[in-house]
Amino acid sequence: MNTPENAPAFGITKIGNPHVTWETADKQNYGIDVKFLDNRLSLNFDYFMERRTGILITPESTPAIIATSLPNSNIGKVNNHGYEVALGWNDAIGKDFNYYMNANVSFARNKIIYRDEVPKQFDYMNVTGGSTGRQTNVYKYIRLYQQDDFIKDAEGGLTLKPELPQPYQKVYPGDAMYADLNGDNIVDGKDRCVAGYATRPEYTFGLNMGCNWKGFSFSMQWAGATNVSRMYDIEYRIPFTNAGKRGLLTYFYNDCWTPENQLGAVYPRPAEESESWNSEPSTLWLQDASYLRLKSLNVGYTISGNRLLKKVGVKSLGITFSGYNLLTFSPLKYIDPESNPDRLGDYPLIKLYSFGLNLNF
Repeated sequence: MNTPENAPAFGITKIGNPHVTWETADKQNYGIDVKFLDNRLSLNFDYFMERRTGILITPESTPAIIATSLPNSNIGKVNNHGYEVALGWNDAIGKDFNYYMNANVSFARNKIIYRDEVPKQFDYMNVTGGSTGRQTNVYKYIRLYQQDDFIKDAEGGLTLKPELPQPYQKVYPGDAMYADLNGDNIVDGKDRCVAGYATRPEYTFGLNMGCNWKGFSFSMQWAGATNVSRMYDIEYRIPFTNAGKRGLLTYFYNDCWTPENQLGAVYPRPAEESESWNSEPSTLWLQDASYLRLKSLNVGYTISGNRLLKKVGVKSLGITFSGYNLLTFSPLKYIDPESNPDRLGDYPLIKLYSFGLNLNF
């Protein structure tokens, strides 16, 4: 009868804000479009600046005495600027050969002006002043611990040499070594920093070109991006901690540290015990996601006015080949550089080949 039990209840967990409104953007755009050489050469240039204020964010500098988080408020400020340049050439050689080429490059960068960030103990931890979308609370990876970094005690146990920065938890040969950024000879949460680029590229570029000669046609489109980073999703990193008994992907296993593969190893040792050291967000897992991709390729040939075709009632015959995402050059391994940055295990873009036959009666 007197056994305590939980009873359903409700409570106010966050204070409302009746003054929430739209954010404000002050934009400036400047552009120029010109053509030269009888309209064969074209040049387009655009430059933009944007000051965005009143961004709805959650205040961070909340006194602990309030015992709850403050409601979202229109206090964020971000500045943006960038440009886009496009250059095109369209010409003909003789009566039958026409060709064109268009290239473009764009740049966009933003800067966090204000986000009510609590000042960190060290400047390298602060987000304010940097770009949105960068990786925060990241360790700076140096290398893998080797057996020479440890001293054997009388019982055969291993102790990290005292002249090396000491991690806050036990490490072994093959574990990741992180930088001691604040110089206190201890590697812990005070050494986490902001690193890499955002998941949205600062530079994007493209090339579109093609030609036509009598019945033959050809076109292709290239696209690329740089100044962009991807953090390997936790699904890729968890197997190194043995958490959840998850399997290790083959290409990681082939490049991981073992006593026989110390100098050639790229990734930490596979873990037999549950620990999180090697799966911590770090620049080891933060990858350059720049890429150059052949987005499309189209080749075609059309035959018209052929006597044999006319005999069977065909005015023209067209044969086409199209391909999409045929080639990709990127330092990012194992995953698609255009994949969803929040779920790197999502289905990647597919290569597509198609052939066509067009008959005109």
